[in-house]
Amino acid sequence: MPRVTHPVSIGLAAIVVAALAAARPAAASYPCATYVVPSLVELQPSDAGATRVVIHGAFIQLTSETAATYGNPKCGVMYFECVAGQEAMCQMQWLELRDAVSATPHFCEGFGGWNVLSVATVRDEGAPLGAPDTWDLGMGIAQGVYVDNKCPPAMQLVCPASAGDGGVVDAATPIDAAPDAAPDIAPDATPDAAPMDDAAPVTDVAPPTDAAADPKGGSDGSADAGPMLARRSGWCAVAGPTRPSLPAGVLVFGAMVLVRRRQRRAGR
Repeated sequence: MPRVTHPVSIGLAAIVVAALAAARPAAASYPCATYVVPSLVELQPSDAGATRVVIHGAFIQLTSETAATYGNPKCGVMYFECVAGQEAMCQMQWLELRDAVSATPHFCEGFGGWNVLSVATVRDEGAPLGAPDTWDLGMGIAQGVYVDNKCPPAMQLVCPASAGDGGVVDAATPIDAAPDAAPDIAPDATPDAAPMDDAAPVTDVAPPTDAAADPKGGSDGSADAGPMLARRSGWCAVAGPTRPSLPAGVLVFGAMVLVRRRQRRAGR
């Protein structure tokens, strides 16, 4: 290795170079062919097996290979296909772009070759995608905050994204038919009669407690019209033929006669 004989001079030179570099106006970190503020990144057909990508957002493309100037940002869609054999690297870069999607972005994401004008197409949002462009791995995904002073306005753009290929349905894709308006005939609403359970034993109805049953009915089968014996406290109501009762006066008179006779016998 060559010996360093003037360390002080080299130190001063390094300071001067650093000061000049700091005095230069801000510029893009890397002169990527395209910068984007992504709003939606779709890997197709899946993350693990992606061979194509659809990028929605605000795009800035290089316009001069020597002056490192960029065009004005515009909303749109870019559609790319990976070169066979580079799928792993393509997926890595596309996932990095998808991770950069934010409602409050702080950077523009650069991709593609350096100092090379892009030949890829920025399509209008909602238009058919058509054939994909070829993805250029370049030097990977780079971040920029200036980009010829085009990144700040790009981050202010609002670029709504429509999923898939701009909302255009492929003609070959069958659309599930709507169900028939007339429903199938419903089964008979009347349910089948439930099987009858074994009939429960019928309990004989007890006769009214206030009246005793008449053992005999009339000639026409109806109940006798005679009064029923009322139930009284301390007495049992017995049904049967009633005998004619004597007048009360006769009974009293008879009792008095008996008392007199007993008194006379006692006086003898």
